[in-house]
Amino acid sequence: MESSINFSPEQKVLNGRYIIKDFINSGRTSTVFECLDTQTGITRAVKFYQNNEINAFKKEVSIMEVISELNSSHLIKSYESGIGILKHKEKSQKTMFIILELGNHGALLEAILETEHGFSEDVCKYILLQILNGVDTLHKEGICHRDLKPDNMVIGGDNYDIKLCDFGYSTKYINGDNNKKMLKSVVGTNYYCAPEILEGKEYDGVKVDIFSIGALLFTLMTKKPAFEEAKINNISMNVNKILYKFIKTKQYEKYWELLEKFKKVKNLSEQFKDLFLKLVAYNPDERPSIDEIKNHEWMQDVTNATPEYLTFLRNKMVNEMNL
Repeated sequence: MESSINFSPEQKVLNGRYIIKDFINSGRTSTVFECLDTQTGITRAVKFYQNNEINAFKKEVSIMEVISELNSSHLIKSYESGIGILKHKEKSQKTMFIILELGNHGALLEAILETEHGFSEDVCKYILLQILNGVDTLHKEGICHRDLKPDNMVIGGDNYDIKLCDFGYSTKYINGDNNKKMLKSVVGTNYYCAPEILEGKEYDGVKVDIFSIGALLFTLMTKKPAFEEAKINNISMNVNKILYKFIKTKQYEKYWELLEKFKKVKNLSEQFKDLFLKLVAYNPDERPSIDEIKNHEWMQDVTNATPEYLTFLRNKMVNEMNL
């Protein structure tokens, strides 16, 4: 099919089809831009990998091929990938790329930063429910994300769905015998990274995702991190770094006292606090399953919500995000 949209030599064009547009973000291994598919007229995202990151590229492509076959509105889909030719004026270069669904309403992190003190409690529940549905779909395919955070979630589509993206650290946690295997790679982002990863232990991929969901939920509620890193074998007197030691030792009153004194977070319900502490438990075996999270007392009204109430919550979320 020939292009139905003309483009000039001044534009960067991938494979004679995708016009590269606005920059979205960049990470350790890749950079993401908006792109216009000249054959369909649809705006997508294109993720370019650095030339020395071929292993990371191949791994994400393999994960995205699985994800794109799943029936979930909470996982970003991919449409094409490979090593293509990027042309600009008279120059051209080979580049590794993945064409992705665009989160056309922006990143979840940007939406949080636009709030004064985080989202309202019922909107947090609504966002969490969508995240849980996306993660649950991944886990049922034997895939763990390992870098769940607001930066790696976008708002997309006509229904303003929360969609997980950036699967560069994702991996299969099921071996050839269909049994769960323990993982070793040190990956993730400190604010959301489980203690067993930070301490260099073997870990359960499902359980580290649950921990990250807890840390992420706290940020949704408060616009602040729950702690800087979930490990206690450091000598820093930084408040963020010493906070997690009270969770490890189950001195919860001291945790909340220190948190409220130095970080001045808004009032949090006891039900929320109970769920949060379960999610970020030091012992992975004490963290709840996704079904247990949905059935927690704090989540009951949204888990069992009518379609009308979910629509109300979606509209409230859109309003709080100023979309």
